[in-house]
Amino acid sequence: MNAPGRRGTSIYLSFLILGLVVIVQGTLLARMHFFGASPDLLLVVVVCWSLLRSEFDGLLWAFAGGLAVDLIAGLPLGTTPLALMPTCFLAGLGRSRVFTGSLPLPALLVALATPIFGWINLLIQQMRGVPVDWIGSTLRVVLPELALNALLVLVTYPILRWLAARVGAIRMEW
Repeated sequence: MNAPGRRGTSIYLSFLILGLVVIVQGTLLARMHFFGASPDLLLVVVVCWSLLRSEFDGLLWAFAGGLAVDLIAGLPLGTTPLALMPTCFLAGLGRSRVFTGSLPLPALLVALATPIFGWINLLIQQMRGVPVDWIGSTLRVVLPELALNALLVLVTYPILRWLAARVGAIRMEW
């Protein structure tokens, strides 16, 4: 009986969380560099949300969040969503009640998604006429970002798992 109200609350809460993620990504994390790279909170959240809810929900977050990051970062509009959206389908590899309660699976999926995201971004840059050093960029940016993103999952996934249970996602046991 209260499902419509809960769904509306779910949408507003999702937009609030996504907005916070975009603001943190575009302001704080964009300025923090570890080993020559910055963690990508939006990528981590999109992959984890796709795993917890569905690939469709992840695609929505990738599209909306990616456009917002492009606007904040001054990137060509559509660059980030185009690179993020294919990573949502990795969650299909891990959508099982047996494995979604553990942290290694989302960390592995984010570790797989990071180079895909990075290489799509590099390809977009190359298509725009920007010279790209594929090997150098992979070694200096993509690989350190992979490690940072996998570590970020340790904090992000439990929070998103709790949130997903509160907004009506399928409850999964620890």
